[in-house]
Amino acid sequence: MQNLISSLDIGVVIMSPDYRVIGMNAYARQVLGPAMSDFGRTVFHYHHRKSHSKIEALLQVSQADHSDMPAAMIIDVLNKVLIITVSRIEMKESSAAPLFAMTFIDVTEQTGAEINPHTGLVELKKFPVYNKKGEIMFLDVSSIYFIQSDGNYCRVFTENNSYYLHLTLKNVLKRYTGSRFFRVHKSFIVNTDHIHKIKRDNNGHPVIVFDRGDITSVPVARRRFNELKKILTPPLSR
Repeated sequence: MQNLISSLDIGVVIMSPDYRVIGMNAYARQVLGPAMSDFGRTVFHYHHRKSHSKIEALLQVSQADHSDMPAAMIIDVLNKVLIITVSRIEMKESSAAPLFAMTFIDVTEQTGAEINPHTGLVELKKFPVYNKKGEIMFLDVSSIYFIQSDGNYCRVFTENNSYYLHLTLKNVLKRYTGSRFFRVHKSFIVNTDHIHKIKRDNNGHPVIVFDRGDITSVPVARRRFNELKKILTPPLSR
């Protein structure tokens, strides 16, 4: 795991109150290409339709007065991995509508991203997450115990900490196709390397116990139970 180095270039895109692109810096133009020189279109025009709901959610978070996490998301553009953050800019004149600044950093190198030749998707070797101070960290898969869905983002749990990850569980599995991650429940992905055993709770439901006793147990959906047992070698106790 490492902190994000401070020397990374920052792309800046300025948007009007109705989210139309009205300006950008040179680095944004360099990364995003000539299409971004077509000013006046909404920010949705520059992204694939599948990303529109994520961008809309990001913009809504940026308008909230208070939030316990950065208004950010992870996308891949032109085979690059970008972390995008949106900030609301209040104008000097109180009657003027606020503008929005969309800033981004290229973390392709830090995440060890590579294109999967079979799927065409950009896959990550490390996951960019936010700690409680809002700093960006890069987590090795081996350090992750489990990932829990939490609204429009996830919480990643390691041995001693938890972090925000701006991906859905579905996209986590798209961005990492190795054998360690397994979705045991609609709300949980676990790292099978850290599973100590599967047991039954007081209600008879299967739960995962990790190799660190102080790590929270994770439920296993009944329909995923048999498949999980098959991939665990040697077989674990029930």
